[in-house]
Amino acid sequence: MAQQAAALIAALALALLLLAAPAARAYDPNTPSVPWSQLSPQEQRVLGPVAPDWDRMPGFQQQRLRSSARRYPSLQPIQRERFENRLRDWTAMTPEQRRAARETFQGFHRLPPEKQHELRERWLRERGGGRGRPPGR
Repeated sequence: MAQQAAALIAALALALLLLAAPAARAYDPNTPSVPWSQLSPQEQRVLGPVAPDWDRMPGFQQQRLRSSARRYPSLQPIQRERFENRLRDWTAMTPEQRRAARETFQGFHRLPPEKQHELRERWLRERGGGRGRPPGR
């Protein structure tokens, strides 16, 4: 049960990162990496929780995060708080938890839209009427 909860939290964290940068979703292993020192001060401030891992991340992942950091100033306060919490949650996860989260996220998005909606609704009901974060959102 604890592993399922961790995987769900991980999937939610990843979902925000992916949904926050829709134009940069594509996995392209040829995307060049950017050293942390080349990020703008604003990007470094927003992405501070991932600083220790930044130089080991693949370029496509860095690109998604930078895109999210550029959008950060235009987010509503509640959206900023969610982004910060999810980024912090993601950085606290083990590599195995992150792998499980990616698999959960990918599996969820392979489902038909009706099934995704059904799962979101069930998740919200189990969380007490809308509190918390639904999968894939």
